[in-house]
Amino acid sequence: MRLVGLALFAAAVRADTDSPRLKCRSAPNGNALVLRAYGDRDVVDIACQAQGAAVGGSTLWHRTQDGCYVTSRFVAIGGNATEPTCASLDSPRPCAAVATPALQLIERYEGFVARPRPDITGLPTIGYGHRCASLDCAEVPVAFPLSRGQAHELLRMDLRNVTACLAQAVTNASLALNANQWGALASWAFNVGCEMAGGSQLVARLNRGEDPGAVAAHELPRWRIFHGKRVPELVSRRADELYLFQTASDLIAYPQCNSAPEMT
Repeated sequence: MRLVGLALFAAAVRADTDSPRLKCRSAPNGNALVLRAYGDRDVVDIACQAQGAAVGGSTLWHRTQDGCYVTSRFVAIGGNATEPTCASLDSPRPCAAVATPALQLIERYEGFVARPRPDITGLPTIGYGHRCASLDCAEVPVAFPLSRGQAHELLRMDLRNVTACLAQAVTNASLALNANQWGALASWAFNVGCEMAGGSQLVARLNRGEDPGAVAAHELPRWRIFHGKRVPELVSRRADELYLFQTASDLIAYPQCNSAPEMT
């Protein structure tokens, strides 16, 4: 398999392959979890490059805009632009991971699903709340039933997208959120979706400089309605997210990490 393309800041690449699928992994390592696979003639955006485990003599990997890594052994990028390193894009930044208490909260409420199953909205999910793009979750390139370890890795990738979304939506430069506050917001945004979270009064009030504790106490409990009905599980989840938000932590997660939260 070979990916070729024109490199801009993020390279547009085209698969031109003899092998049908190129595996894209959760880390730049041939043993890392496969999160998706690219097929012949797929068009894929490359975000950055990173050093990792050697494949065919090369330790260079590329992270795609899907957030997973492909080995450079099968990537040929044309053009004159310099591909940035992933380290230069990732730091400093709001924490891409969430602290363990928030992770455990998300896993408890999402529940573990080993095979594709509809959630409350009727859309298929797998693992810990991963919403699938197709009815059979075919874009998740692992055999079902999913293991808990695979589900955990998939959740980590999903949360990276959630925290990136929050970081774009929350624009108040004077705001400081600790790891528990950031984790509580990540759990909420993971549940309600990026677009809903970004356009919410909760985020708008944070951006206006209102007190974060008061904003969370007023706004989080409001997200308990689905199709016009009060849902007990959402009431409980919002209460636990608020409790976590109000729990002290010495670790600052927003506007950037001063110490990386542990992800178990």
